[in-house]
Amino acid sequence: MPFRARNIAGLAVTAAVAGVVAASGLTTASAAGLACSDLGTLSGKRLSSCITVLRGQAEAAGTAAAKADEAYLEAKHEAAGAKSTFQALDHAADGAAIVAERSTARAAATAAQLARTGGSVGQTTQVLLSGDGASSVLYHLSRMSELTAGTTQVADQAKHDRAEADDLRAQAKLAADGLAAREQDAKELYDEAKKASAAATLLVAKAQEKQSPGTSRALVSAYADLPSDASVAETVVAFARAQIGKPYVFGAAGPGAYDCSGLTMAAFAATGRQIGGHGVNVQYQLAQSEGLLVPYSAAKPGDLLFYGSGDHYHVAIYSGGGNMIEAPYPGKDVREVPVRTADLAPVVARFTG
Repeated sequence: MPFRARNIAGLAVTAAVAGVVAASGLTTASAAGLACSDLGTLSGKRLSSCITVLRGQAEAAGTAAAKADEAYLEAKHEAAGAKSTFQALDHAADGAAIVAERSTARAAATAAQLARTGGSVGQTTQVLLSGDGASSVLYHLSRMSELTAGTTQVADQAKHDRAEADDLRAQAKLAADGLAAREQDAKELYDEAKKASAAATLLVAKAQEKQSPGTSRALVSAYADLPSDASVAETVVAFARAQIGKPYVFGAAGPGAYDCSGLTMAAFAATGRQIGGHGVNVQYQLAQSEGLLVPYSAAKPGDLLFYGSGDHYHVAIYSGGGNMIEAPYPGKDVREVPVRTADLAPVVARFTG
């Protein structure tokens, strides 16, 4: 994608995420002022009802954070690519400048030799001092037949290359700066969404603790007991289950914490398979390019579930029986839950075949 088009597209994604956050009213302050936040006055059915409300608000905040998470990952990838491109073009421009200087010097040396063998000293001086006009002066020298056509051609081509490289370098610098700014904007949006999600999740935790003091999570460690001949799908699911209870951390891919695509990437890495890298859309696009997408109605354990359309923002591992294992969003640990159908993509990725 051309630099300008890519930059505009990136800004559109960032703006869309900002819209989601704004439309949801998900800020730290608003999360603190959610309905049912005064838990000290609640009990019984009122407390149970408020827990349901708070869970819904936490899920909405988590979805916004997940979308911002994926947008930030994509912005980081694009910014890194633009920086690499700029560095390559910057190096190419430097090389072109060196070639142009050498070619101009060679042309001047040829003209000086011409003068020593009968050419005009004035003409030689013109050649040496004219800079970019050297080729024009050379063309009018009286003994043009003694100059190789390659000398002026090389000088002209070198100057053209240098000008083109300088132009590309300038464009690449603008693109790199723009994408770096977009990355920073995306990070700020993600930080805001993460704080809102964490605040909403904390309210749920406080309400649940009041309702059932001492509630604890049971950690699953079946991965260590897998037989040596376990299938890829069994290994992926068992690995994911062994991570249940570990925290969601943006950009993490284990072993102590995960984000959604970090969990799926690590689960398949445990089987020796690569699924495209760290990023929801990176994994989806690889499955799509390799013909590994199948209908959700045919989902099997180990398949990847995607959320969103076009730009996907969340990925989970189908664990069978209508359940999935996921690293949901900030403030929520890795968990196994029933598959949510809202915003679920109609296809799954089967990397286990």
